[in-house]
Amino acid sequence: MIRCLAAALGLALACSAWAQAEPGWEAARKAIIADYAKQQPGDKVQEVTGPDKREAILIAVRYYGSALVQRADGSRARDKVLVEYRLVGSRWELERVRVYESRELADLKPPAAQEAQKILLAAWQGAKCEAFDGLAVALDGEPRYQLETGADRANAKRWFVYNVKVSARGNGRFRLSEDGAAYVNATQNMLLWNPAQKSWSVEARQLRCTGFTKKN
Repeated sequence: MIRCLAAALGLALACSAWAQAEPGWEAARKAIIADYAKQQPGDKVQEVTGPDKREAILIAVRYYGSALVQRADGSRARDKVLVEYRLVGSRWELERVRVYESRELADLKPPAAQEAQKILLAAWQGAKCEAFDGLAVALDGEPRYQLETGADRANAKRWFVYNVKVSARGNGRFRLSEDGAAYVNATQNMLLWNPAQKSWSVEARQLRCTGFTKKN
Protein backbone atom coordinates (compact mmCIF):
# COMPACT_ATOMS: atom_id res chain seq x y z
CA MET A 1 0.00 0.00 0.00
CA ILE A 2 2.79 2.40 0.96
CA ARG A 3 4.61 1.56 -2.27
CA CYS A 4 1.46 2.34 -4.28
CA LEU A 5 1.04 5.71 -2.60
CA ALA A 6 4.69 6.55 -3.17
CA ALA A 7 4.39 5.58 -6.81
CA ALA A 8 1.25 7.71 -7.24
CA LEU A 9 2.94 10.68 -5.60
CA GLY A 10 5.98 10.24 -7.79
CA LEU A 11 3.79 10.10 -10.88
CA ALA A 12 1.97 13.31 -9.85
CA LEU A 13 5.26 15.11 -9.29
CA ALA A 14 6.59 13.86 -12.59
CA CYS A 15 3.47 15.07 -14.40
CA SER A 16 3.76 18.49 -12.77
CA ALA A 17 7.39 18.64 -13.86
CA TRP A 18 6.37 17.88 -17.45
CA ALA A 19 3.61 20.51 -17.40
CA GLN A 20 4.14 23.81 -19.14
CA ALA A 21 5.31 26.69 -16.98
CA GLU A 22 2.52 28.39 -15.04
CA PRO A 23 1.16 31.65 -16.49
CA GLY A 24 2.76 34.80 -15.10
CA TRP A 25 1.28 38.19 -14.31
CA GLU A 26 1.68 39.42 -17.89
CA ALA A 27 -0.62 36.63 -19.11
CA ALA A 28 -3.11 37.51 -16.37
CA ARG A 29 -3.00 41.18 -17.34
CA LYS A 30 -3.80 40.32 -20.96
CA ALA A 31 -6.62 38.04 -19.79
CA ILE A 32 -8.18 40.94 -17.85
CA ILE A 33 -8.11 43.22 -20.88
CA ALA A 34 -9.53 40.49 -23.12
CA ASP A 35 -12.32 39.73 -20.65
CA TYR A 36 -13.45 43.37 -20.51
CA ALA A 37 -13.43 43.52 -24.31
CA LYS A 38 -15.68 40.45 -24.40
CA GLN A 39 -18.00 41.11 -21.46
CA GLN A 40 -18.18 44.93 -21.57
CA PRO A 41 -17.30 45.96 -25.13
CA GLY A 42 -18.47 49.53 -24.58
CA ASP A 43 -15.98 50.09 -21.75
CA LYS A 44 -12.32 50.95 -22.13
CA VAL A 45 -9.58 49.60 -19.87
CA GLN A 46 -7.21 52.50 -19.31
CA GLU A 47 -4.79 50.76 -16.97
CA VAL A 48 -4.17 47.39 -15.33
CA THR A 49 -1.88 47.28 -12.29
CA GLY A 50 -0.61 44.42 -10.16
CA PRO A 51 -0.18 41.86 -9.05
CA ASP A 52 -1.40 42.95 -5.63
CA LYS A 53 -1.26 39.34 -4.48
CA ARG A 54 -0.48 35.87 -5.86
CA GLU A 55 -1.88 32.58 -4.55
CA ALA A 56 -0.77 29.17 -5.79
CA ILE A 57 -1.22 25.48 -5.11
CA LEU A 58 0.01 22.50 -7.12
CA ILE A 59 -2.80 22.68 -9.71
CA ALA A 60 -3.92 26.32 -9.58
CA VAL A 61 -2.56 29.85 -9.52
CA ARG A 62 -4.48 33.04 -8.85
CA TYR A 63 -3.48 36.68 -9.38
CA TYR A 64 -5.11 39.78 -7.90
CA GLY A 65 -4.84 43.16 -9.59
CA SER A 66 -6.84 46.27 -10.40
CA ALA A 67 -8.20 47.86 -13.55
CA LEU A 68 -8.97 51.51 -14.23
CA VAL A 69 -12.03 51.44 -16.49
CA GLN A 70 -13.84 54.17 -18.39
CA ARG A 71 -17.49 53.21 -18.82
CA ALA A 72 -19.46 53.75 -21.99
CA ASP A 73 -21.41 56.54 -20.22
CA GLY A 74 -18.20 58.44 -19.45
CA SER A 75 -17.91 57.45 -15.79
CA ARG A 76 -14.76 55.84 -14.44
CA ALA A 77 -14.25 53.09 -11.90
CA ARG A 78 -11.40 51.29 -10.20
CA ASP A 79 -12.15 47.54 -10.28
CA LYS A 80 -10.37 44.90 -8.23
CA VAL A 81 -9.97 41.78 -10.34
CA LEU A 82 -8.81 38.22 -9.81
CA VAL A 83 -7.55 35.88 -12.53
CA GLU A 84 -7.37 32.14 -11.91
CA TYR A 85 -5.62 29.43 -13.93
CA ARG A 86 -6.01 25.66 -13.49
CA LEU A 87 -3.61 22.92 -14.50
CA VAL A 88 -5.50 20.49 -16.74
CA GLY A 89 -3.30 17.55 -17.63
CA SER A 90 -0.05 19.17 -18.64
CA ARG A 91 -1.57 22.50 -19.72
CA TRP A 92 -2.58 25.63 -17.80
CA GLU A 93 -6.04 26.86 -18.73
CA LEU A 94 -7.79 30.10 -17.82
CA GLU A 95 -10.47 29.25 -15.26
CA ARG A 96 -12.03 32.66 -14.63
CA VAL A 97 -11.65 36.43 -14.54
CA ARG A 98 -13.82 38.08 -11.90
CA VAL A 99 -14.37 41.62 -10.64
CA TYR A 100 -14.81 41.23 -6.88
CA GLU A 101 -14.91 44.91 -5.91
CA SER A 102 -15.64 48.14 -7.79
CA ARG A 103 -15.23 51.74 -6.68
CA GLU A 104 -16.77 54.60 -8.64
CA LEU A 105 -14.34 57.47 -9.25
CA ALA A 106 -15.48 61.04 -8.78
CA ASP A 107 -16.11 63.26 -11.78
CA LEU A 108 -15.98 66.37 -9.61
CA LYS A 109 -13.72 67.50 -6.81
CA PRO A 110 -14.86 67.79 -3.19
CA PRO A 111 -14.71 71.21 -1.57
CA ALA A 112 -11.48 72.12 0.17
CA ALA A 113 -11.30 70.65 3.67
CA GLN A 114 -11.66 74.07 5.30
CA GLU A 115 -14.73 74.86 3.19
CA ALA A 116 -16.31 71.46 3.90
CA GLN A 117 -15.74 71.97 7.61
CA LYS A 118 -17.37 75.40 7.42
CA ILE A 119 -20.44 74.05 5.59
CA LEU A 120 -20.86 71.17 8.04
CA LEU A 121 -20.45 73.42 11.07
CA ALA A 122 -23.12 75.82 9.76
CA ALA A 123 -25.45 72.85 9.23
CA TRP A 124 -24.92 71.57 12.77
CA GLN A 125 -25.39 75.02 14.25
CA GLY A 126 -28.71 75.21 12.41
CA ALA A 127 -29.81 71.79 13.66
CA LYS A 128 -30.96 73.28 16.99
CA CYS A 129 -29.29 70.80 19.32
CA GLU A 130 -30.61 72.75 22.29
CA ALA A 131 -28.99 70.53 24.90
CA PHE A 132 -25.50 71.49 23.73
CA ASP A 133 -23.46 74.66 23.26
CA GLY A 134 -20.17 75.51 21.57
CA LEU A 135 -20.41 73.06 18.69
CA ALA A 136 -17.25 72.37 16.67
CA VAL A 137 -16.75 70.04 13.70
CA ALA A 138 -13.59 68.07 12.89
CA LEU A 139 -13.15 66.02 9.70
CA ASP A 140 -11.81 62.50 10.18
CA GLY A 141 -9.97 61.32 7.05
CA GLU A 142 -10.70 61.86 3.37
CA PRO A 143 -14.25 61.98 1.96
CA ARG A 144 -15.72 59.09 -0.06
CA TYR A 145 -17.49 59.77 -3.35
CA GLN A 146 -20.94 58.36 -4.09
CA LEU A 147 -23.07 58.50 -7.22
CA GLU A 148 -26.82 57.92 -7.23
CA THR A 149 -27.70 54.61 -8.84
CA GLY A 150 -30.75 53.96 -10.98
CA ALA A 151 -30.66 57.39 -12.64
CA ASP A 152 -29.10 58.59 -15.87
CA ARG A 153 -25.65 59.95 -15.22
CA ALA A 154 -26.42 63.51 -16.32
CA ASN A 155 -29.11 63.89 -13.65
CA ALA A 156 -27.73 61.57 -10.96
CA LYS A 157 -27.08 63.01 -7.52
CA ARG A 158 -23.48 63.20 -6.35
CA TRP A 159 -22.27 63.20 -2.75
CA PHE A 160 -19.11 63.18 -0.75
CA VAL A 161 -19.42 61.24 2.50
CA TYR A 162 -17.40 62.60 5.43
CA ASN A 163 -16.54 60.98 8.73
CA VAL A 164 -16.97 63.78 11.23
CA LYS A 165 -16.59 64.32 14.96
CA VAL A 166 -18.87 66.99 16.39
CA SER A 167 -17.76 68.17 19.81
CA ALA A 168 -19.95 70.20 22.15
CA ARG A 169 -20.48 71.22 25.77
CA GLY A 170 -23.56 70.17 27.70
CA ASN A 171 -25.74 72.93 29.12
CA GLY A 172 -27.95 70.88 31.44
CA ARG A 173 -31.20 72.01 29.85
CA PHE A 174 -32.34 68.50 29.08
CA ARG A 175 -31.65 64.98 30.30
CA LEU A 176 -29.44 64.51 27.24
CA SER A 177 -26.69 66.70 28.67
CA GLU A 178 -24.84 67.44 31.87
CA ASP A 179 -24.03 71.08 32.45
CA GLY A 180 -20.39 71.82 31.54
CA ALA A 181 -19.55 68.24 30.47
CA ALA A 182 -17.78 67.55 27.17
CA TYR A 183 -19.62 65.54 24.51
CA VAL A 184 -18.77 64.16 21.08
CA ASN A 185 -20.86 62.85 18.20
CA ALA A 186 -18.89 60.61 15.80
CA THR A 187 -21.00 60.23 12.67
CA GLN A 188 -21.12 60.52 8.90
CA ASN A 189 -22.47 63.46 6.92
CA MET A 190 -22.97 63.78 3.18
CA LEU A 191 -22.32 66.92 1.18
CA LEU A 192 -24.71 66.95 -1.77
CA TRP A 193 -23.68 68.82 -4.92
CA ASN A 194 -26.26 71.10 -6.54
CA PRO A 195 -25.11 71.61 -10.17
CA ALA A 196 -27.67 74.32 -10.91
CA GLN A 197 -26.61 76.48 -7.96
CA LYS A 198 -23.04 75.17 -7.96
CA SER A 199 -23.18 74.75 -4.21
CA TRP A 200 -23.02 72.08 -1.49
CA SER A 201 -25.68 71.26 1.08
CA VAL A 202 -26.19 68.87 4.00
CA GLU A 203 -29.36 66.84 4.42
CA ALA A 204 -31.05 67.81 7.69
CA ARG A 205 -32.06 64.21 8.50
CA GLN A 206 -28.37 63.33 8.99
CA LEU A 207 -27.94 65.86 11.80
CA ARG A 208 -29.01 63.85 14.83
CA CYS A 209 -28.68 65.61 18.15
CA THR A 210 -29.29 62.31 19.97
CA GLY A 211 -25.93 60.95 18.79
CA PHE A 212 -23.83 62.81 21.37
CA THR A 213 -22.05 60.78 24.04
CA LYS A 214 -20.24 62.07 27.09
CA LYS A 215 -16.45 62.02 26.90
CA ASN A 216 -14.66 59.95 29.52
